[in-house]
Amino acid sequence: MSNKLPFAQVIAPRPVRSFFTYSVPPSLDAEVSPGKRVLIPFGSRKLIGLVVSRIKNSDVKTKPILQVIDPAPVVGLHLLELALWTAQYYFAPPGDVAPLILPRDDAVIENLVQLTGEIPVNTRSKTARLVFDALTAKGGSRKLSLLSADLGFTPVKMKKILAGDLIRGFTRQGESVRLKKKRATDKPENINGKKPVRLRIKLTSQQKKAVTAITPDIEKGRFRVHLIHGVTGSGKTEIYARLAARTVAIGKSALILAPEIALGEMIARKFEESLENVPVTVFHSGLKPAERYRRWTQIMEGEAKVVVGARSALFAPMKNLGLIIVDEEHDPTYKQEESPRYHGRDAAVKRGSLEKVPVALGSATPSLESYSNAKEGKYRLIELTSRIDDRPMPQVGIVEPDGGGDIGPKLRDAIQACLKSKEQALLFLNRRGAARFVQCSRCGHVFICRNCSLSLILHAYSRSLKCHTCGYHERAPDVCCECGSESLFKGGSGTQKIEQEITELFPKARVARMDRDTTTKRGSSATILSAVESRSIDILIGTQMITKGHDFPGINVVGVVSADELLYLPDFRSAERTFQQITQAAGRAGRGEREGIVIVQTLSGDHHSVTSAKNHDYRRFYENEIDLRRAAGYPPFSRLARIGIEASTVERGELFLEKIEPAIKITAQSAPGITILGPVEAVVFKVRNRYRWRMLFKAVGVKALFKGVRSFIDKVDMLPGPVKNRVKVVVDVDPADVM
Repeated sequence: MSNKLPFAQVIAPRPVRSFFTYSVPPSLDAEVSPGKRVLIPFGSRKLIGLVVSRIKNSDVKTKPILQVIDPAPVVGLHLLELALWTAQYYFAPPGDVAPLILPRDDAVIENLVQLTGEIPVNTRSKTARLVFDALTAKGGSRKLSLLSADLGFTPVKMKKILAGDLIRGFTRQGESVRLKKKRATDKPENINGKKPVRLRIKLTSQQKKAVTAITPDIEKGRFRVHLIHGVTGSGKTEIYARLAARTVAIGKSALILAPEIALGEMIARKFEESLENVPVTVFHSGLKPAERYRRWTQIMEGEAKVVVGARSALFAPMKNLGLIIVDEEHDPTYKQEESPRYHGRDAAVKRGSLEKVPVALGSATPSLESYSNAKEGKYRLIELTSRIDDRPMPQVGIVEPDGGGDIGPKLRDAIQACLKSKEQALLFLNRRGAARFVQCSRCGHVFICRNCSLSLILHAYSRSLKCHTCGYHERAPDVCCECGSESLFKGGSGTQKIEQEITELFPKARVARMDRDTTTKRGSSATILSAVESRSIDILIGTQMITKGHDFPGINVVGVVSADELLYLPDFRSAERTFQQITQAAGRAGRGEREGIVIVQTLSGDHHSVTSAKNHDYRRFYENEIDLRRAAGYPPFSRLARIGIEASTVERGELFLEKIEPAIKITAQSAPGITILGPVEAVVFKVRNRYRWRMLFKAVGVKALFKGVRSFIDKVDMLPGPVKNRVKVVVDVDPADVM
């Protein structure tokens, strides 16, 4: 790198939507390059930043880079470009994106004490002599904390000693970054990417067509998006395995994404069963730091050829990438809720375009946006219309709740027959806890979270009331805190209540529950799923995590306890989510030898999302729903950005809204094709002691949307400081919901 580019743009770990410019000292000129980490001064502190580029000029006064940390770039150019696109597209600070692409916990900033000269010959200070001798014995440099321990001083006392004029004459303190010693990585066994891989499972004709359609793009290194729309049980995972095998066979690597860690681990196990001589590396945020870094290193060095993980695995440093697969592409958990608010599926498509590799999206219930792209020819549509071995789709019955309990008579009878036949049942309810609220029957008081405008959820086993948003909890009451009445009504149901009712109805059945409360410990999800697979569990009760892609031949009966949970939420995706959840839950039934039975309890049996799911008819649902979207001007016929406004008090928020009113009007007038809805109070107004309002920006094209949002944000940035004090503006592009 030439000194004709004497400055560097650096990402600093701070929530600012810009880069920071630093000068490059001549001594570091040959070392500073994009993708390397550097130590930089930032105010009174020293931080670790990431070099983005070298530039010729700077319009601001700069400070010098202090140290180059990495001998070689730790972020490749394609991955760096993906990170910069993520920051720009999702209006995220680059400092929020950088952790996605960097190794974690391998670099430590240390406060060092170094000798700079000799101690004066005539000094009489015993302390100065001790410091000089201790540093000399350690090669002239020592961490402050270790030097303190060597000399028997506290760190505070040591700092005072080093601040003396005499000792400052022959020492200096400075911060430096030390890379932790890299542990040896276990190389994958029997890896030979250029030998054909033997497979154990015979493909159906439809699976073969899918593999044949995608393989040429892998071999030619050609970007194209393929949408694999296959009914539940049609063998999409085996298609993924074959595609990954072919990718490895030509010396490339494959990246497979799943919406949940547990599902990713299941896919990895399926791959290991189907493939020989192709090790599979599981990579996700739930790994212990040391293990995650070990696997990151294995991927970085090109030893991992097949990587499976959840959303964040998209940013794994793959070498010679040849294929990206996104399983259950419709799943909303691919959208990150905190900054950077990226969508894993869409970012995967972007990575495929940058690295010129095919991207395969798979789902039994594709998002309307993806299916619309396929219908318009932007994606290639591959359809699998039948299950493996031509097994029948399960029979779906729609029944109304009878009011006598959460498990109606038809569902109860189906479970009874299932247990009698030594088969398994699955019950789905996307609510945790035993009751959604506790209310006094005398005075009407409802127990509300002290931090959020939400009712507290009753958890029976811990005898507590919990907020599922902020985590606040308190002991479950015996009496009303307002009037002292002992008559407390427990309204609504959750998985705990279903578990209690099932245990009472079927006392001899082996019952397990799988939700966020039972899967907090590392490996707990895998333990429960393994028990289902080995048929050590008769009835599994859980939230949406049990409906995603799992293949258990023993499950013959599925009960959707309440299909109305999502349907009437004030969100344009509510019908789509309802259809997807019913279809995905129903898809767990009948994967063995017998035809499956699904009982859906709902008060909305004539809604098109329910009737389409009953008939396993995605196209009918799509045709009904797409007309509604077109009429309302929602995706895929528009692009959205949700603007969230959060304030520490209602008064601050209302003052801010008053001051931004002109900015809203000017933006609406100056940005053609943009529609601005709001601001209005959010559906949940108070969260974690902050008050929230929502705006929605709509535009036909992404360029118009970005122009409008950028214009608005620029005007907000120009507001006086006191108006913005303790007010936060959050931009969410392509939001998963508008609530």
